[in-house]
Amino acid sequence: AMTPPNKEAKQRKVVEEYVHTLLNTEDDAIRSISDNEDIVKLTSLLKLTRTYTKDEIDNAIDFLLYVKRTLQGHKYKILNFKEADKKLKTEGGAVASDRGDVYYIYDKDLKGVFFQAAVVVDDDNKIISIAIGMCFNPKRLCFLYL
Repeated sequence: AMTPPNKEAKQRKVVEEYVHTLLNTEDDAIRSISDNEDIVKLTSLLKLTRTYTKDEIDNAIDFLLYVKRTLQGHKYKILNFKEADKKLKTEGGAVASDRGDVYYIYDKDLKGVFFQAAVVVDDDNKIISIAIGMCFNPKRLCFLYL
């Protein structure tokens, strides 16, 4: 499905802002996240739909630091679903979402799509997923929704 150009521009900006914020946030500030309020303080771009357990927050911290370390100092660009799908053809294509529009981060230095860190943006221009993980029944790649 094609996203209207003005909607896509707004959503792309949201994804760019999320990545920019992440890359410019001190590791200690990310490590000090302990609850939903801290996540919102870090960035208001994420739409949180529930309260997270300590384990979930620890996993999120690890993931955010991993994304930051991977992209730090690299040139990158945000791709829409169609652009990413082309680049991911050999790996089976991009993963779609039924809840929003998907954007992928393309690492220009590594010349590859940073697959796990795909971002889903909903119609309110809020980020509803920042990661692809493994789902079961049936076993498949899917978005981990916030």
